[in-house]
Amino acid sequence: MAGVRGPTVLCADDPVLRRIARPTSTTYGTADADVDADVVWSDVSAGSGRTTFRVHGATFGSRTVSIPLRGLHNVSNTTGALALASATGVDIDRAIESIEHFAGVGRRFDVIGSADGATFVDDYAHLPREIAAVLAAARDEWSRVVAVFQPNRFNRMAVMSEEYADSFVDADLVIVTDIYSSGTRPIEGVTGELVVDAIRRRHPRAEVRWVPRRSDLAGAVDALVEPGDVCISMGCGDIETLPREILALRHGS
Repeated sequence: MAGVRGPTVLCADDPVLRRIARPTSTTYGTADADVDADVVWSDVSAGSGRTTFRVHGATFGSRTVSIPLRGLHNVSNTTGALALASATGVDIDRAIESIEHFAGVGRRFDVIGSADGATFVDDYAHLPREIAAVLAAARDEWSRVVAVFQPNRFNRMAVMSEEYADSFVDADLVIVTDIYSSGTRPIEGVTGELVVDAIRRRHPRAEVRWVPRRSDLAGAVDALVEPGDVCISMGCGDIETLPREILALRHGS
């Protein structure tokens, strides 16, 4: 931190960041946490793809913010952006007006389409905390969440597959396919089934399906998704195309 020039803004919800914050740092976080922060968020409500909340700061008072994004992680990120804007002298009302039109970036809860009453979403999430955040956001809006995950990199799964054990708690059904190599070499005994096993050990009652071949995935998921579901495909490999593959099956093309 000593080498950083200019304002520093850190999330007070993270104990590591709290430890490295300088006395001059601006901190932000949730008002519900048992920590003091310069800028905090509270009173979150969500629906129809938008999230509304209150943001409070000592230098600008209290404001209502509405963003076209889902999930508490986006509330936290937005609060951090507003804290930085305030710290650098940007008018808070102009900052809020601008951020309320920010629709995010590609492959972050991209709603690809719907068919037969089900909604199909693509998301780049491939690390444990990312996956948990995406599924928690979906849980706010849909009653049944189907998560489809393509693990990435053999060397990564060899050492951290167990860390995915709690990532899918907000999904009603989890479908896992094999590893997308991303240029890494296969390792004997390392497959996507390691993630399946990790989930089942931690959550014996979880509904988890293993589809070893990526080529079988669209048909397998199509058969399991029901009207009213949201189906979220997650990973940084070729699973990006899965929602369109399923939609093509459902539209008969």
